[in-house]
Amino acid sequence: MSFGEISTEPAVLLTGATGFIGRTLLQRLQEKQIRVHVLSRHDFQEGPDQEGIVPFQGDIGDAMLLDEACRGVDTVFHLAAYAHVNHHDTETMRTVNVEGTHTLLEAAIRNGVRRIVFFSSVLAQASPEAMTPYGQAKLDAETLLLDACRQGLIEVCCLRPANVYGLGMKGNLLSMIRLMSRGWMPPLPTPSAALSLVGNRDLCEAALLAAASPAANGQVYPVTDGKTYSFKGLEVSVRRVLGKAPARWQLPLPAFWCAFAGLELVSRLLRLPNAPGLRSYRVLTRDSVVSCEKIQQELGYNPAGSFNDELPGIVEQLARERA
Repeated sequence: MSFGEISTEPAVLLTGATGFIGRTLLQRLQEKQIRVHVLSRHDFQEGPDQEGIVPFQGDIGDAMLLDEACRGVDTVFHLAAYAHVNHHDTETMRTVNVEGTHTLLEAAIRNGVRRIVFFSSVLAQASPEAMTPYGQAKLDAETLLLDACRQGLIEVCCLRPANVYGLGMKGNLLSMIRLMSRGWMPPLPTPSAALSLVGNRDLCEAALLAAASPAANGQVYPVTDGKTYSFKGLEVSVRRVLGKAPARWQLPLPAFWCAFAGLELVSRLLRLPNAPGLRSYRVLTRDSVVSCEKIQQELGYNPAGSFNDELPGIVEQLARERA
């Protein structure tokens, strides 16, 4: 299937369509008038325009349901995942992210699906000492898929996005912006970590390229917006958009650690999912820079966005949520 041309047959299957990235990819597929099978755990009600959408409701571990969803499908975009990275349930994470991927893979092979585009994570390429349970689960899912690809059973391309930003974003970046908007975030210490990011729209364009290009088969691509940021620089940008004065002081690094340790203790006591904690501290103080040169050279990926372009809309959305 060429995603550069309008086509309605065969269909694609999109798992995780109700998530932050999935909603954006679904919109792009609809714009191209591609028929989309949507797999979601809950009743799918995603806006008034349902033309070309075939919903399938159920669990990623349901083999019979996945057989139905994969029937007549050329490409699977696999985004469904359990991503509560701070206070996660490791057993559930592996059930969804690894076993669920395996069940989907088998259904795709049985039904003659041409290619799976798997949304992994840069956390899957961490060093052994820095590997998180979420990163390990993503890496194990990649291994399952790429083994099947090497056996000639199905085509596979794995994308490893950096931290993803855009309207509807979640995670550490949003936590930082939310805390700063409420005046609860002390000025970050210097030096702060360098990091790579990617916009949700650029990531979806990378996925379309990964689905269409013969060169993408069997490949793993880190995906970023081509820029390198620092958390201190992001702090300055967020303060400016929030209308706050530049910080005239900064929190010493040991005090910064204590602040996040306290946040983690409170979030554990109150059982708050995805609340900032020591993992957030590590993210804010360790470099996490990757290159998207490989996907640029091999697939012609050309990121168009930047965090600073999206930031005003993100801040405005937060303000509406608080109103």
